[in-house]
Amino acid sequence: MSPTDASTAKPPYMLAAELLQNNKGQWDAYESHGNCVIIAGPGSGKTKMLTIKMARMLAEDVRTPRGIACITYNNQCARELKRRLATLGVEDGKRTAIGTLHSFCLKHIVLPYARLAGVTVPEPLKVAMIEERDKCWATAVEKVRGTDEPPRDWMFRCEAYRRAHLDRDNPEWYGDYEDAAKIIEAYEEALRTDGLMDFDLIVLTGLWLVEQHEWVRQAIHARFPILVVDEYQDLGHALHRIVLCLCFKASMRLVAVGDPDQSIYGFTGAEPALLRDLAKRKGIESVQLQLNYRCGPTIIQASEVALGEARGFMSGNDEAGTIDIHHRPQGLEDQASFICDSIIIDALGHRDDRQLGDIAVLYRSQYDGNVIAQAVEARGWDFIR
Repeated sequence: MSPTDASTAKPPYMLAAELLQNNKGQWDAYESHGNCVIIAGPGSGKTKMLTIKMARMLAEDVRTPRGIACITYNNQCARELKRRLATLGVEDGKRTAIGTLHSFCLKHIVLPYARLAGVTVPEPLKVAMIEERDKCWATAVEKVRGTDEPPRDWMFRCEAYRRAHLDRDNPEWYGDYEDAAKIIEAYEEALRTDGLMDFDLIVLTGLWLVEQHEWVRQAIHARFPILVVDEYQDLGHALHRIVLCLCFKASMRLVAVGDPDQSIYGFTGAEPALLRDLAKRKGIESVQLQLNYRCGPTIIQASEVALGEARGFMSGNDEAGTIDIHHRPQGLEDQASFICDSIIIDALGHRDDRQLGDIAVLYRSQYDGNVIAQAVEARGWDFIR
């Protein structure tokens, strides 16, 4: 390469971005320069677009040593974002903080600012393991309800209540379910006695700090002028309030990505409507990724029938896709055999390069899954469950 070529060589993110120009939704999202909500339908290439956009923002919009914070649903999602950013020349941890909501609250809010704000946290701070949480729930249930109540039954009810009721000084905290509120308070007291915090308490503490203290918001903004949130539909009310506080009170720039139709975590407090509400806010640009590279038009049409609403998705797949309905009233064992001996065999024969690992079998309950797994195992096939 000549000196001239070296000086004019495009950085990797620019080369990658050229591939986005053929997709209007992806290009519009890439070109957005303010607060932006990206409604990314299934198979829309949103992770590719998001990582290219993050690399661009780091290069063009954020000056060293400041960086970008990115919150996503779980550690697997975080690893995938890091891996893709690495292919674009973005080193993990240098100017990016990519992780779960719990990780962001712990590392970038609670640990640096809680004690400065007068909030008592364990020293050293230890995150409760499952056995430790179970012990604290049992202590709390016994204290409030007595020894005859199964702690696990209360634990599930209280966890849902805790994630839905974020304001302890609101009359609804006791008014909606007084015993649950008292058990939660006793549980958190038991955690503190053992020098522990659980994940939800870390998030609640982070939320309180950013809502109550302007200097905390400004300190976070000073380090991270841009906040990216991936899988927004799965992250719940606490995340939503943290976003509103940081982005509309502290002026952090927001890039939120998600699809309300793909949320399956309502039992953990996810509320997909929050993403739709965010997209409608004044000062937010909303972009929809409508091209689906994963599914053929037949599958897309069927999905809109299932949703009961048209979404305007279009297929980027050459295969139309098929939906076949098989009526097998003889019972679950017969259905499992039919899946193995007919559906899977036909699917393998449809394409020369298709393997068992390309085929997914969905089922309604764990029991159903056990029957299907036994049928697959009886045929000597490898599977992951």
